[in-house]
Amino acid sequence: MKEGDFQRLLWSFGQHRVLTVASRTGILGALDSGGGTVEEISKRLGLDPLATGKIVRALCAMSVSVPDGDGYRIDPGLAGMFAPGPDDFGHFLEHSHQMYERWGESLEPWVRGEQWKTRSRDPEGLARFGAAMRAAATRAAAAVTEVIDLGGVGTMLDVGGGTGAYSMAFCKAAPGVRATVIDTPEVASLGREQAAEAGMGKRVEFRGGDYADPALYEGGFDLVLIANVLHQERADRAAKLVSLGAGALNPGGRLAVIDFAIDDEGRQSLVGALFAINMRSFGDTHTAPAIRGWMESAGLSGFEREDFAGSRWLLMARKTA
Repeated sequence: MKEGDFQRLLWSFGQHRVLTVASRTGILGALDSGGGTVEEISKRLGLDPLATGKIVRALCAMSVSVPDGDGYRIDPGLAGMFAPGPDDFGHFLEHSHQMYERWGESLEPWVRGEQWKTRSRDPEGLARFGAAMRAAATRAAAAVTEVIDLGGVGTMLDVGGGTGAYSMAFCKAAPGVRATVIDTPEVASLGREQAAEAGMGKRVEFRGGDYADPALYEGGFDLVLIANVLHQERADRAAKLVSLGAGALNPGGRLAVIDFAIDDEGRQSLVGALFAINMRSFGDTHTAPAIRGWMESAGLSGFEREDFAGSRWLLMARKTA
């Protein structure tokens, strides 16, 4: 790394704060809905023109916005990310802002051997977290449907599937699919409401409970999906979930794991290495060889890997017919 690269790295936290403020104040949404001049955007949002101009130009330097005549608009590669709706990425920006605030409080004490300070989420905090997870899952699920073959899939089990973002995306991509989602009773209840609102209530059902409970895996499935779950567990529990998922497959069915990608040594994949810190002592970003080993120990074969969305992967294996 050159010194200039290191200097830019030092400013990465500043970039995140700019993104968070631009989301909270509506600047990202304005840029994503047609943009305009700084004067037009600041007047529309009731913001200070000088400050708005500096934020918008910083976003341009970060390749988030691009010049458009006398004004600015969102970079074409990000179009639609900040439009109102369940996949508005602003929800996830807010979540990551809160996450980094917790890092500021707890990371150094944790490295020194102290317990990571945890806070219980109030109803508002839970709502923010739910919106962030739904936004991230909705966007990732759309990307996954482009790389996974759903041919021959009639039934799927979505382990720790939240409010069903992946299941609903898979059902939309393949009209013959029916999904069952496992999550906590509270999340399952919310998921039923959201599935009904999306017109998916008859194709996506929910089972409330602990996803480590074997009783929740009853029934045969052509596809078992474990998306963004294994990183929440240590290796022994993660291996157990893979085993439970494999046991729920029909002959010829596939187990699919979606998670943050990380290199075998855990020291080159930036997002994966940083996310391992966020999982502290209770979870980790597990390597492909480790997940493959759990799959093979569970009787699966034909391991496959597909990379998508820059920092995630889809790992699959099949139960012998």
